[in-house]
Amino acid sequence: MDNKLTPFGPDWDKVFEKLEANKAAGLELNTEEEELLKELQQIRTDATQAFKAYNTFDTNHKWAQLKQQIQPEHTDTNDKKKSQQIKLWLRISAAAAAIFIIVGIGLVLQKGNQHNKNIFHNDISAGINSATLTLDNGQKIILSNAKSGQLASESGILITKSADGEITYSIKNQTENAANKTNTLSTVNGQTYRLQLPDQSKVWLNAASSIKFPASFAGLKKRKVELTGEAYFEISKDKDHPFIVKTNQQEVQVLGTHFNINSYPDKQNTSTTLLEGSISITNEHKQQQLLKPGETTLVNNKEDILVSPADIKSIMAWKNGDFRFNEERIDEIMLKISRWYDIEVTYHGPISKEKFSGKISRDKNISEVLNMLSYSNAVKFIVEGRRVTVMQ
Repeated sequence: MDNKLTPFGPDWDKVFEKLEANKAAGLELNTEEEELLKELQQIRTDATQAFKAYNTFDTNHKWAQLKQQIQPEHTDTNDKKKSQQIKLWLRISAAAAAIFIIVGIGLVLQKGNQHNKNIFHNDISAGINSATLTLDNGQKIILSNAKSGQLASESGILITKSADGEITYSIKNQTENAANKTNTLSTVNGQTYRLQLPDQSKVWLNAASSIKFPASFAGLKKRKVELTGEAYFEISKDKDHPFIVKTNQQEVQVLGTHFNINSYPDKQNTSTTLLEGSISITNEHKQQQLLKPGETTLVNNKEDILVSPADIKSIMAWKNGDFRFNEERIDEIMLKISRWYDIEVTYHGPISKEKFSGKISRDKNISEVLNMLSYSNAVKFIVEGRRVTVMQ
């Protein structure tokens, strides 16, 4: 294989050469290997033709041809000279534009070849607005299947789904038992949902997350909920009844404010970011930390609570419908992508140490997100079913 014309990096070359060697040696390839070999051969053929066309394009020769076409004609009158000078500059401008267009097409083709490094056996759509609501009696309601209007009633608390999909708790004929009824809203990979709690506080739940809460806070001294995963909170003000979010590693206490908590079980740290108001964080070692707007904390199994300035745009991107990466490693990025597209991620070879930055809508298919990441030439992807293989 001509290495100068191959579009692949070292790892791709190894896979490709191994498949070709096995085929030449008469070894039997399975169906997946046969398909992969055909696609890699086609990519090599296409890339070879594109590179040859690119290398044979003689810019100096084309420029000389264009200059011959724009030589001025001689004349005796001043008016004719002025007219011809104008025509000359128009023709020079047109020629220059033609050169830029040719170069531009070349750049686009080069970008297209970068995309061809990725292999998509299929595409995967973005996640959806859905969740499962589990009532205290064990009844489960799949919210994407439920029509808008009243969904259930528990101890005088009405649970309804609005036209835009939000779940709302409201009091009709509340009984004392309502505070003892525990409800759970949960999302799996590829889902997100919005909830209005009985005290009018709002919660945005990210993928693979869940929140437990009482059907009513009435009669309780504290408004307490339990979170797993990630959620953004807008808490209604009630200084007499603090709002507490309990996660695996900490408790957050607020009176009325906006904040985001990321507490996925597969991460070592729980991060809390404050957008406005103030909150108090207590870790499992009983250490406390007050947080100011624009700050974020990291809590883990150590005693100290780390505080730093928050990258608000990146942290809140998921709630605003975007992916936003700011100097993040590919394994950190793929964790977010796996939750939203419900995929299994595997790595072929060492994991790239490159840092990635960029922004793209979470509404895009996974192919557009992965193509954006591969522009750096640091990583390539194979998508097969719901499995994504990352290669350097």
